[in-house]
Amino acid sequence: MRDPSESEAEKLAAETAERFCWDHEAMTGDEDYWARMKEHFTDRQILELLTLVGYCVAMGRTMAILDIANDCPVNQTPDPSEDPSHYIHS
Repeated sequence: MRDPSESEAEKLAAETAERFCWDHEAMTGDEDYWARMKEHFTDRQILELLTLVGYCVAMGRTMAILDIANDCPVNQTPDPSEDPSHYIHS
């Protein structure tokens, strides 16, 4: 559930990322979606948003294919003994 304090532009950016990941082909012909995008973003901002989302999707898929997504451990707590996932790929 999205935060009610998010602006319409923020909600639309999140929708864009989700649609890009799961059903990008349907975005092309969705006139309502593009009208909403034009209400909140300039052409340049739309290009930058889609480029960033595309980059993030590509990097995530690349890391998954190479099984390197978890090679850089992230501590969820200051004490690694409390976070066993810290050592999954180490």
